[in-house]
Amino acid sequence: MTSRLWPRLFLFVSTLTSVMATKEPAACKIRITDKGLDMLKSETRKFVEEELSNISMPEMSGKEGRFQYAVTDVKITELNLTYADLSFLPDVGLMFDIQNSSIALSFHRRLLYWFLSDTGNIEASADGVDINAGLGLGRDSLGRLKINNFTCDAKIKKMRAEFDGTLGRVYHFLARFLTTGMRFLLNKRICPALQHASLVHVNSMLETIPVRTEVDSYVGIDYSLTDDPLVTSRSLDMNFRGMFFHLADERDAPVNYAAEPLIREYERMVYLALSEFFFDSGLFSYYKAGIFRLNITDDDMPRDLEMLLRTTYFGTVMMLLIPLQAPLKTMLQMSAVPLINNWTKRGVRIPLADGMDLVEDVVEYHNGFIVIGANLHFSKGLREMAAAASQ
Repeated sequence: MTSRLWPRLFLFVSTLTSVMATKEPAACKIRITDKGLDMLKSETRKFVEEELSNISMPEMSGKEGRFQYAVTDVKITELNLTYADLSFLPDVGLMFDIQNSSIALSFHRRLLYWFLSDTGNIEASADGVDINAGLGLGRDSLGRLKINNFTCDAKIKKMRAEFDGTLGRVYHFLARFLTTGMRFLLNKRICPALQHASLVHVNSMLETIPVRTEVDSYVGIDYSLTDDPLVTSRSLDMNFRGMFFHLADERDAPVNYAAEPLIREYERMVYLALSEFFFDSGLFSYYKAGIFRLNITDDDMPRDLEMLLRTTYFGTVMMLLIPLQAPLKTMLQMSAVPLINNWTKRGVRIPLADGMDLVEDVVEYHNGFIVIGANLHFSKGLREMAAAASQ
């Protein structure tokens, strides 16, 4: 008896494991290619420049022998990003790399040496600035895209300062002393500033991407990620549930048996693929909401349709590649089609951040799904998008 039990137990465990490993098919997919990343690169560069420009530096004061000093009102006045690149980091996310750049600063000095007092401004420059920041992409508990990890390494090769005044020997000592301290402080401020910008500001912007939201007063749509984003050297691929649901009963939804859409192209900045389940779930949800209920009077009904409805046998009506019988087609064109158009003319938002739009789109039709290739357009800068999201 024991020998018979083991094969059954093995079959049960294998079946259960197979079911648990089967993930839900994605009805909506988005691919951002390296060409789209090039478009995002300029916006990211502006965003980083603004974040670094807002770095706050502490005051420095102290005493060395008979020499007392205080440095206040430290400001970053200019950034020169000689080389800045944004690229995909396979299996992780994104990499932003800055090399051989410079940062100009100004601050106010107050010196006391013996009985001599001196005040004025100092112009300083940090040269050979290298920054390497990695952004790990994942999904939160709601299925929303987010930055879940941040790594950073910043180095400043040298720093120099220029003084104006009469205390030449004191300035020479002060320049060497202050630039060493200022270089250390600035180097420690770069990565925390970029980390805050990524984990707070950028994630706030990503929160504007619809996950589970209302389309109208009848139906909603679920754009939650079905798994973590897939990052390769050429693209960022995201799989979304892409399912409409009836707001009055969100659990009453059709099962997705459709084939997952496939994206094979890399020529355009972004690709959006939608399976037939995306559209089927929309029509199903509106049907459950009752908006397709019609009252057709005898005066509105074509005579040949009236005769057909009175018969006892309809036969098989095929909806695709074969046309509907003329009477039913007339009824659909007269009643159902205008009704559907009325509810769908407002459109449905796709899972992109607010401020990012698709332009120059081209639609390709495949068996069971469509693929829309397009280019990206930013109606807002990343800084503006992040500021709007935080509000």
